[in-house]
Amino acid sequence: MLRNTNTKWRLSINKRLIIAFIVATFPIYLLAGILYNWTSDLLRKDIMTSTETQSQKYLSELNSTLSRFNSLQYDMLNDEYVIQFANAYDTLESYHKIQLIHFLRSKLVSIRNSSDFIVDVRLYLTNLDIEISANDGYGQLKVTDIPPEKLKDPYHLITYHDRLLSVAYPLESEYRTTPEIIVEIEMRTSELHRSFEAALEKDYSGAIVLGLGRNAKNMIVVNDDKLEQSITRQYGEMKQSTQEASPIQTNKDYIFVRSSLAENDLYIDHYLYTPTMFEPISKSIIWFWLFFGLTILMVALYLYYINRIINKPMVKLVRAFKRIEEGNLELNIHHNKEDEFGYLYERFNDMLINLNISIDEIYNQRIHRQNAELKQLQSQINPHFLYNCLFSIIRLIKMEKDKEAVHFTDQLAKYFQFITRNSRDTVTLENEVAHARNYAMLQLARFSDRVTVNFGELPNSIKALSVPRLIIQPIVENAFVHGLENVIEGGILSVSFLDKPEQIVVLVEDNGEDSEDAIKKLSALLSDTQDEQEISGILNVHRRLQYKYEPESGIKVSPSELGGVKIELTISRKEASDDVPDVNCG
Repeated sequence: MLRNTNTKWRLSINKRLIIAFIVATFPIYLLAGILYNWTSDLLRKDIMTSTETQSQKYLSELNSTLSRFNSLQYDMLNDEYVIQFANAYDTLESYHKIQLIHFLRSKLVSIRNSSDFIVDVRLYLTNLDIEISANDGYGQLKVTDIPPEKLKDPYHLITYHDRLLSVAYPLESEYRTTPEIIVEIEMRTSELHRSFEAALEKDYSGAIVLGLGRNAKNMIVVNDDKLEQSITRQYGEMKQSTQEASPIQTNKDYIFVRSSLAENDLYIDHYLYTPTMFEPISKSIIWFWLFFGLTILMVALYLYYINRIINKPMVKLVRAFKRIEEGNLELNIHHNKEDEFGYLYERFNDMLINLNISIDEIYNQRIHRQNAELKQLQSQINPHFLYNCLFSIIRLIKMEKDKEAVHFTDQLAKYFQFITRNSRDTVTLENEVAHARNYAMLQLARFSDRVTVNFGELPNSIKALSVPRLIIQPIVENAFVHGLENVIEGGILSVSFLDKPEQIVVLVEDNGEDSEDAIKKLSALLSDTQDEQEISGILNVHRRLQYKYEPESGIKVSPSELGGVKIELTISRKEASDDVPDVNCG
């Protein structure tokens, strides 16, 4: 007697899984969260402090270097030889002018050589239109060499025509006409960029920006492609002041750190990439190993528990299904807990009982009935058809048409060979159509002067399809016996084939008499589900097709455009399969 399966399970697997998962993971992730937040905050503070200290150190060194350059410029402006050369140029002898030019150039060269950051040092004497360069020597001063843009921010870095310059002149001349003496230092941007990048760049640096003043372009180092466009657009422009320079909007993966020297308008902006910055956590924190070990232990215990309550019962059920697939229906599986698997096992055992009953009462009976009906159809040889065939052979012999008689006899032999062969219940559609065509040719011995037979071409795609034996010939026979028997002349029998995506259809049509009455009788015969009725050839074919294929298969009767009856024999493609016959069935 079956237990009541409507009662609730005492311990639901779903509830146990949820509870076990929460109990197993909550302390692990709680500990992991505490450790991560603590170490992240600590590391974040250390890195930000270190970055700011390093940036301040670099800014101080850069500021000292620029201050030294300004001191050298100031000393050059107040040099007595420069003043003597500028004020007494017209009174000096030529050789004395040359000596002063060489002496002044040597001082400019000395300034240039004092630092790798300096490309060239130039002295402009505007009242004399003279230029002296450490690199190019003495030359004629051009008006374009001293534009107003160069003079707007003395002793500070400016960018002019992509060159980084520091221009100095006596400050009392700032708001008058062009100063008489100007000292210009051109910085080597590549060397400055190299030192800046080497001093500050870290593995976790997403981008570094060095601000050189209100009128100088920033130096930018971008390591993350996601930041390049935004940083280049904002920092690529000259800043009016360090207060106006604000960090770009970035996502939570970046930390912004700014260091500045307001006295010289210098600043450094650091964008630190946090995923890379926090990598040392996994290598330097001892608590990580505790977290890792605890995680492994809890996961192992959880998996062991899952294996016991889910995996083992599931494997047992799967193996039982496999044994059923192998044909073993004498199974009985048990589960000692009242949970979902207990219910499944009980239903599985009930299913096996019902399956065995179904096989005995339905499947085997239908197979036996199908085979019996096929054997019955094979054994039903119409005596009138046999007599007519024999009379036709006698008539051909009397008329001394020996070849025709031999051919006719051969066709008749193939007909009986096909319907009496019991080795296979299925044949290829090609052989079935050939048998039906052979039967129609035998009938033409009687109807040749009254009936025309048209057999359509069988598509190559369905020739090898495996179908039950004797499904087309009984339909053709029905057309001759009930449709064309009394036709005096002009009778037509048409057999055609349709290859559809989901179905294969064989159409048998005639133009026989009394088609309306014949359609009613055939429709009533096919719609009657009583097993006790007399099994005719049409009904036999209809039932066997529905047994073998799905209910959409079978026979349908309707009026034909030829004027008689149209019978549609339908085979579903879902259950149909190709087959290669091992014998020639005629």
